Amino acid sequence: MRLSVVMLGWLLLAAGAQGQTLEVAGYGKNLTISSRLPEDNEAFLLNLSRIRAEAQRSINRNVRLQVWLDTEILTGSFLQTELYEESRRDTTQRWIDLDWIVARSKSVEVRQRLFRAFATVEAGPTTWTLGHQRIAWGTGFAWNPTDLLNPFNPGAIELAERGGIDAVHTSVALGTLSRVEAVVAATGPSGGVQYAGRAGTNWREYDVSLMAGVFGDRRAIGGDFAGYIGGAGVRGEGAWIDPEAGISYVRAVLNADYTIQPGVHALAEVYFNGLKSVATGEAFGLGRWYAAFTLSAPVAPLAGLSAYGLVNVSDGSALCGPAITVSLTQELELQAAAYLFAGTRHSEFGRRRHAVFAALQWYY
Repeated sequence: MRLSVVMLGWLLLAAGAQGQTLEVAGYGKNLTISSRLPEDNEAFLLNLSRIRAEAQRSINRNVRLQVWLDTEILTGSFLQTELYEESRRDTTQRWIDLDWIVARSKSVEVRQRLFRAFATVEAGPTTWTLGHQRIAWGTGFAWNPTDLLNPFNPGAIELAERGGIDAVHTSVALGTLSRVEAVVAATGPSGGVQYAGRAGTNWREYDVSLMAGVFGDRRAIGGDFAGYIGGAGVRGEGAWIDPEAGISYVRAVLNADYTIQPGVHALAEVYFNGLKSVATGEAFGLGRWYAAFTLSAPVAPLAGLSAYGLVNVSDGSALCGPAITVSLTQELELQAAAYLFAGTRHSEFGRRRHAVFAALQWYY
């Protein structure tokens, strides 16, 4: 069934009108991670090889189809750990599961998944997007309190890999700088539904938005803004969340970024977490106050240094991620990085083990 659906997706991309070309891009990546298990300090190694094909075809002036297919090969001792079995539990919000295992043994796993699969239909000022897609709401950097549709773990190693959701997304342009959006999305394979709406405009040179919705067993209202103060970009967002069980709470974030000199960029963010717990499918942390930062600067014409950090201000623990990235060619990039943790054994980040990783990525 899953293979049939994937093949149907590719056939749809290939079945456009005469004269329309199929556009294919993507990347190949090899990522190696070395760390230790938090429970018994046992060392492990994980190697991930991924080929992503991003295909799109315009059927006509108003209809466009996109399919992103990932083929992954995983090897290493991490596949034999309980932590890996826990990581395989699918928390993706989908009506149809389009991921499957091609082959699996104790030391090797080959799998495929549709990372994106959606159709975009334009009708005047209205755009409909139907399928497995990314709906990015909010202006936060590490945390997005208003983005309850696509929760993201700010401590993930592949920060650029943002998951998607099965949804019908409608966006209506109300002039050049204003729009309203509505979403009906899956809550999981049980067939549940989430409803949300968002309206945005530009007010006194600031982009501002308001949102409201029912997200499973939670109701939420919130908003965000983005603009400039002097030469610094300033953004913020917040949401009031009312669960069916328990008390309501507020989450909010404020950040600013600044280009210190050409090529040198810094960002800092403060996050308030009114819940102080991790809800199912989310990764917001156990503390009340958090901070995040990122700093990047070139060190050579084709090389750059960067640092990424998260701090749980409440318990004093932290994550620091230094990295160096080298462009070997225009299409080939090499990165070496680490996640270093500090704090007491029972703190949020202090209980985790240091990790080093390297990635070679080729774009085509």
